[in-house]
Amino acid sequence: MTATTVEHPGPLLPGAPRFRLDLPDGWHAAPAPRALAVARPAVDVPGFQPNLTVTADLVPAGTTAAQVLDAMLAQYPGTRQPVPPVDASTGDGAGDDAPDGTARAALVRAHGTGTVHQRVDVHVDPTPVPGGHRHAVTVVSSWSATTPTDLRDALAAAHTSVRLGAADPAPA
Repeated sequence: MTATTVEHPGPLLPGAPRFRLDLPDGWHAAPAPRALAVARPAVDVPGFQPNLTVTADLVPAGTTAAQVLDAMLAQYPGTRQPVPPVDASTGDGAGDDAPDGTARAALVRAHGTGTVHQRVDVHVDPTPVPGGHRHAVTVVSSWSATTPTDLRDALAAAHTSVRLGAADPAPA
């Protein structure tokens, strides 16, 4: 019997999609279980620790970001809130009408430290993956009402900086 060796990541078993984000000064990022990256302030803050999480899942080609978001929110323990309107200068804002096809949601849920607010953006990478799939990349920012304004602003800037792909080609 002969065997075929496949490598991960490789052409038959691709790894996670490349992405980039602008990490605020005083923040650090690291991989985490079930996440490609978690970014948070380097110094703990009292109460809930604000954070940004990036995850990826394979979805069938043709699946929209809105479909991925709806499936995710069907299991969400919190409440969906109205999303602010699109900012014409940046393209940042509301749900399925985002110019780049990104689906967005604003969420609120109870947490041991109080109420947690979340912004969720789902991007579907147009790069085909073997087996008729695409990567759906989900970016979630989480903060509480007690999170200082400067940290909320830094978190929002990091969240909106996430882009699929990379500024430079992948190493060979």
